[in-house]
Amino acid sequence: MDDLDRKILQLLQQNSRITNLKLAQAVHLAPSAVLKRVRSLERTGVIAGYTARLNHRRLGLDLTVLIDIETSEKPGVMSIGGKLAAFPEVCAVYDVSGHSDYIIKVVVRDTEALNDLISRLGRIPGVLRTRTSLVMRTIKNELSPEPML
Repeated sequence: MDDLDRKILQLLQQNSRITNLKLAQAVHLAPSAVLKRVRSLERTGVIAGYTARLNHRRLGLDLTVLIDIETSEKPGVMSIGGKLAAFPEVCAVYDVSGHSDYIIKVVVRDTEALNDLISRLGRIPGVLRTRTSLVMRTIKNELSPEPML
């Protein structure tokens, strides 16, 4: 991967719907050359897919919450991780080191929905404790860091 590939990735991260022609103009290459590079990045898995970024508030999902979860699970087992991932409110599940075993990111409608979710999490066999942190303000929320140029 060279600097042109990184620039293409940066532009696609900013707007995954950019046309191939505009992408080519931005990196000063022929459209066919850009298309070849994009297809190569897709084929090698550097570009894992394209997605729509949703505005959670417009969908009525006003609370973003990070929940630390302690479990009785043996290190490396991660069966609880799969159960956490199955909850529709859960956007991300991280197997972490430190005082928690998992950190999950959830988006819910309101505190009532959050309370319900925490109750359901507590019923998973092996979940010992949860610690909840409400996100007060999002400073940055990207799917991936920008490619290093």
